[in-house]
Amino acid sequence: MKKIFCLGGATIDHKLKSSASYLLGTSNPVSSITTFGGVARNIAENLGRWSKEIHLQCAVGNDRDGRQLLAHMQSLGVDTDGSLVLENASTAHYYAALAPDGELFIALADMEIYNQVQLDSFTPAWERWTKNSLIFIDTNLPVTIIDEVIQRCRHRQLPLCIDPVSVAKAGKLAALELEGVFLIKPNQLEAGALTDMEVDSVRKCIHAGCRLLDKGVKNVVISLGKAGWVIVNEYQQQHFEGIELCDIHDVNGAGDAFIAGILYGLQQQANLEEACYLGASAATLTLKSCSSVAQGITAKHLKSLHGSPV
Repeated sequence: MKKIFCLGGATIDHKLKSSASYLLGTSNPVSSITTFGGVARNIAENLGRWSKEIHLQCAVGNDRDGRQLLAHMQSLGVDTDGSLVLENASTAHYYAALAPDGELFIALADMEIYNQVQLDSFTPAWERWTKNSLIFIDTNLPVTIIDEVIQRCRHRQLPLCIDPVSVAKAGKLAALELEGVFLIKPNQLEAGALTDMEVDSVRKCIHAGCRLLDKGVKNVVISLGKAGWVIVNEYQQQHFEGIELCDIHDVNGAGDAFIAGILYGLQQQANLEEACYLGASAATLTLKSCSSVAQGITAKHLKSLHGSPV
């Protein structure tokens, strides 16, 4: 079984949901929930609930939040030995204001801790990567670390999957050499930022995907929310329909669940199309949850919900 190494963000998520439209410049009544979050952490937790050989490398402060976050991951069987606990730094926090339908209204992220992560302190853990490893990284990390991961995976011929995280952070990838990257999974807005074009249709998604192939990426999966996803690679340029939901509770974490399902599928020797069906199942179940990682999802659920051929 492949070992999956997840590198990147770990946060404390504060999610606020309004029962009515927000009014700017005044107080708005909301309900709130606090959970563990962060792209790489969410993905590692999902994977830790479905499989084994999962590793998380993140950075937290030497504070109560950071210690509880790492302890929670370890309780799920996720290896956190490569993670950094930084003195004089606070664990990252993410604040999301959700509309009544569960869609994101605005998000604010205090990720200052990641500006303090140094390359020489982060790389020793990479000696544990073997030829049977699958590497995932998000763009919360400094660009120097992202670049080093890309170069090492290219040199060692390890499959690398990247999530651009946001439009702003996708810019970190713009100047980097992406030759040999196995997979990039942006949403439409992030795909536009990566390719300097407007991506507002399936046709343009495919065009953006082809631009990323030209940069050396082997596979591009662009998530379209309710409209499904698009796969673009040397052999395929195809749109897949999503499942229609009427009971969305919270969109936060759905994109992370989608790529977690893809990584799980790849670990299980599924092809990319099959892996995306698993990702879609994970995202669908997460949309119904108030947590960034839905509780109680099993590998069996993923294989059955979308009629996955895996």
